[in-house]
Amino acid sequence: MEVVKVRTEDLKERYFVADDDGLPIEVILKFIRFKDNTNHARNTLRMYCQHLKLYFEYLQQRELDFQSVTIDDLALFVNWLQNPYKSLKVIPVHQTEQARSSRTINIIVNTVLAFYDYILRHEEYSNNVSDRLRKFVSTPSRNFKGFLYGIAYEQKKVTSNILKLKVPKSKPKTLSKDEITKLIIACNNLRDKFLLNLLYETGIRIGEALSLWIEDIDISDMIIDLKDRGQLENNAEIKTVSSPRRIDISQNIADMFMEYISEYHTDEVETNHVFIKISGENKYKAMNYIDVDNLFRTLKKKTGTYVTPHMFRHSSLTLLRMAGWQPELLRIRAGHKNIYTTMNTYIHPSDEEITEEFKRTQTNLDLDINKGGEE
Repeated sequence: MEVVKVRTEDLKERYFVADDDGLPIEVILKFIRFKDNTNHARNTLRMYCQHLKLYFEYLQQRELDFQSVTIDDLALFVNWLQNPYKSLKVIPVHQTEQARSSRTINIIVNTVLAFYDYILRHEEYSNNVSDRLRKFVSTPSRNFKGFLYGIAYEQKKVTSNILKLKVPKSKPKTLSKDEITKLIIACNNLRDKFLLNLLYETGIRIGEALSLWIEDIDISDMIIDLKDRGQLENNAEIKTVSSPRRIDISQNIADMFMEYISEYHTDEVETNHVFIKISGENKYKAMNYIDVDNLFRTLKKKTGTYVTPHMFRHSSLTLLRMAGWQPELLRIRAGHKNIYTTMNTYIHPSDEEITEEFKRTQTNLDLDINKGGEE
């Protein structure tokens, strides 16, 4: 099986899962089309395909039909994902690291659950789903936890997510100001320097940066207006319905933008995209993800610093949080749909911050009985 990339009639990049004969697996194709029609991002659709490819490889290995699986089969799928040998028949003699992180496995399982949620609502398949699976999946709750409660055995009282693995808490990877400065200095041209400065100050996603048009940056009001224009010529697109937003910028970013436009956006440039290729066969075309990957690969070699575009976003939003920004303001600037995403990602105070805050407020805990002196 493989995930195949195709171009639609309207030139959009889409994906499907092909079987061993190279033919689309119909039920997965219908699920992906449904998600596409409900405005899921292209990268999310690709992720769904990758996850369901794994699931159907597991089903093929165990000679199971997707409509007749049980909770035990799903639990074994979790084990299969953990196994570095991609087989339940091979058991490592010595202790080995699991093939995927617990966080990744949970995301894959969530995709499978979403797939079955769709199946039970599809008249072509719902009548063929086993009664037991139907009972497992049919639940009024729409969240992951409620779903898992629904698929638990009737006789047992479930008090935890029976398929969900424990994930160690981790903070987002960030860069120090010195590292960011070193990376910007390592850039060979103004375009790359402007891109890195923009990613750092605004905290926007790389796809959002590549989606920017010249008219989106208003230097008089000092704002960037992120707009959802769908998938663009360079495959860039806004991630979610919450992503379109207004981003305040500094005078430094406004000045760099004007300098960059003056130097590179000559009369030969026909695209509205802010970031363009500045050399090569496709010079003056919109910059794309491959160009960004090449840039960051070069920066890693030149500086010895591990870096991704998303680390600029994490660094920016983390510094704003440390400066006292409220979670709701961070959520809006980040373009998150749910404030819990913002809080789980960025609300991780350091030991030093906790100590300082305790010192500041400690007197509020004082008891009269412990105060020195006698009445």
